[in-house]
Amino acid sequence: MPRPATFPLRLARLLRAGRSLVFALLTSAAFAVGAANPDVVVRELHPVVFADARDALEDALAEEGLPPATVSDFGGMLARTAPELGHRADLYREALIFSFCSARVAARMAAEDPQRIALCPLTVALYTLPADPQRVHLAYRAPGTDSPGGRLAAELLSRIAERTARALGAR
Repeated sequence: MPRPATFPLRLARLLRAGRSLVFALLTSAAFAVGAANPDVVVRELHPVVFADARDALEDALAEEGLPPATVSDFGGMLARTAPELGHRADLYREALIFSFCSARVAARMAAEDPQRIALCPLTVALYTLPADPQRVHLAYRAPGTDSPGGRLAAELLSRIAERTARALGAR
């Protein structure tokens, strides 16, 4: 028996709704985990212009001898998907995630446990909130493993945050 012509449209809507629901649940879970996770370190930099914070972070990465980071426009992605997923478009004024890898840290962690490949790349986020655009938040998550490699990664992330703040003269 042939299916009605509306079946593909209904299926497409159902798949879109399911994809939207899964993304919303994952995003909500990520925010909830980050808020409750003691391994997330947030440093407020103010008064600072976002573009200056971005430049200072990129300089701090270079000063550590790291290759340029891959930059993800996290805030833009959330703003673009807001109409489809039903969340506010203005969760952030600006939000970027910088992903990078230190061969020294990665090799140490992989030598300790090959499964630690999942801890690379390291990331640092910069974001501002709509109500306070002169207060830039720098956030990172330490690998959460108490090992020499984990401590090496945590120290690297801490140095990058400190160099960034110092370059900005941030309070």
